[in-house]
Formats: sequence, structure tokens, C-alpha cells
Amino acid sequence: MKRTIIYVFGPKRLAAKYFANDEMAQQEGGWLKIGQTSETDDKIDKWDCAMNRIKAETHTGIPEVCQLFDVFEYPFKEGNNDDVLRSILAEDLYQLECSKMHNRALEKYEIKAGREFVYGVCRSQVLNAVAKFERNLILEYYKQEEFDYLMELIQKNNADEEETTPNIDDNGAMPADAKTEWCDQLWGKVIEKLDLDVKITNPQGRPYIYFMSKANKVFSYVLGYSVRYGTTTVSIETYQGEIVRDELNRFIADNDIISRIPNLKMNQGVKRKEKWAWSVSDTLEKSDDELVDWFVNTLLLFYQTFEKVI
Repeated sequence: MKRTIIYVFGPKRLAAKYFANDEMAQQEGGWLKIGQTSETDDKIDKWDCAMNRIKAETHTGIPEVCQLFDVFEYPFKEGNNDDVLRSILAEDLYQLECSKMHNRALEKYEIKAGREFVYGVCRSQVLNAVAKFERNLILEYYKQEEFDYLMELIQKNNADEEETTPNIDDNGAMPADAKTEWCDQLWGKVIEKLDLDVKITNPQGRPYIYFMSKANKVFSYVLGYSVRYGTTTVSIETYQGEIVRDELNRFIADNDIISRIPNLKMNQGVKRKEKWAWSVSDTLEKSDDELVDWFVNTLLLFYQTFEKVI
């Protein structure tokens, strides 16, 4: 069945910032392009479809290497649905700057920007705009023939938002054998260098390792990466709902933990709403030795901070 595909991409150098839900500020050249395409072959993954469309574009107007951040799919709908999503994002829910707005007041010798760009945005704003876009589609399609298909695609879109943690596998692009071998070597080096008196769970070939806090059994430490999103993450995580979430937030505030881990961000699980995580992210674009050092140093900062003050 024919689908409408809406995709989001931006500078590769800001990928970790995007997935950490930090603002992609204009002052540091932060921007997102939101575009659309369509696909009639059900066998073609929406990510591949988006990349096929992006590769067919003229790239002379893009000054740096970019990364595909998010892709959403819906039953085919005529018109510029990406325009609708950008309008929700820049003119409805948020008053963000966009290239469409900038193009309205050009002076002599000034050149229009592409109409599909949004500036100063963070990922939560994109996802909130998508949520309103999907809500409007649900109201439009309710009791119509394609309603079940719409809901199936919306569920897939929401499943993609789930972060890489011990309850799911990573959607990486590496061949299975190479991926397994590389994972095992990476985590083996990290565990050896950590040298902690803890029981680390290290599933073979998986993009994460984790262990329980010794001082407080309500949370665990998780190290992980995502090939698809090009990010690395160190987190503390709990699956005990809002009461424990509030306790940990008070604990973080009372002990001024943000001063030691200033980039710490809280996120709720998408599939499991009782899950809450406090994470620091960075880019996967490092050498193996640099990755090992980043995981070790970041985890030790978490461990020494939370275990000591607890």
C-alpha cells in the first residue's frame, strides 16, 4: 500500500545533541530539514526510502555531512504533509524560526533558502509536533477504511522512538557476525578498564551492558550505543515508575549532581512508561580506543557521583 514518508535530517556533528534533546542553536549552525517522499513497495523500509529520496536531491546547497535523525510513515496522503508538520512545529506549538519565514523579506542580491528548514529546535519539539500531526490524522481517518493501517504505522513510528536499552536490540547496519565480534571486543575492553567490584551483565553481541547500583537497588547503570543514530549513552535507569522518578529527581537536586554531570537529561521510556532514565550522550564517531575511554570515564563519573553521595 502506498505510504507517505516524512524524514528529518541535520548536521552529523550535532547528532548527539539532537538525541540528547538539546537545542540545535542557530549560533552553532543548528538546523533541521524536514522533507517528504512516498513509497509503494511495502518491503522497502521507511529509512531506506528516505535515504533514497535524499540521495536523489541536489546537494550543492548542503555545506556539511548530515545524518538522518527520524523517519515517520503514514498512509499516502496528497499534498505537502511536511509543510503541515513544519507549520505545527514553527507556527503552532512553538514560535521557531524557519526558512519559509526568512524568505518573506528578501532584499536585493539576497538568495532564498530551501523552504524545508527549521532552526533552534530540539527533538522533543519535533516529536510533540509529530504527535499533534498524528492526532489530527486519527481524527480525520476515524471509521474510514484506512484507519487500522494508519494506527499500525503510528505504532511503528512510536516504537522507533524507544531508546537503545537492555529491553530492546539495536537497529544497526553492521552485518551480524561483524557486529557481534565488535560488540564483544568493545565491551570486553570497557569492562577490563572499569575494574569495578560489580556484576556486569554483558549479553553477547548486544549494544549495551549494565549493572545494578550497589548503594541503591532501585536503579541500574547502563552503557549503550546505537549504530542507526550514531550515538553513545551512559545512563542510570529505573523501572519503578513516577514515585521513584520523583525520589531520584529530588536526590539529584539535593546533592547538586547537575554541577558534576551538567549534561544529564531525563527521559521516559516509550514502550514502558514506568521506565525513567537520566543520561549523557555523545557521538559514536570515535576510534575504538576513544570509545572505550569515553564509556569508562563517563561511567566512572556517574558511579563515583551516585555511589559516593548515596
